[in-house]
Amino acid sequence: MTDGEGHGDGRDGEAHGEGEIALTLTAAHARDGEIALVRLLSLLPGHWTYQHRVSASRILLWVRAPAGGRPAPRAAVHAALRAALADPALRGWRPDGG
Repeated sequence: MTDGEGHGDGRDGEAHGEGEIALTLTAAHARDGEIALVRLLSLLPGHWTYQHRVSASRILLWVRAPAGGRPAPRAAVHAALRAALADPALRGWRPDGG
């Protein structure tokens, strides 16, 4: 599993800050989680701040507004995620619990 900076550092289950939304995506038959993460981030709004952990078939992603910015609304994050996951390159990736 790799940790990475998507404008932040990777984390493992620690408490999240106010206005931060945690997402978990899984794919039963995927083997390229790192590539999927790059594709996913390229389809999400560039002004949001991202932190992530990734393995072959699981992406943990934390989304929040940039420092000093307003929190990214939960509905907007989920709408952006649904739109990104509609891309054929991300076929097979699904959010956990929703």
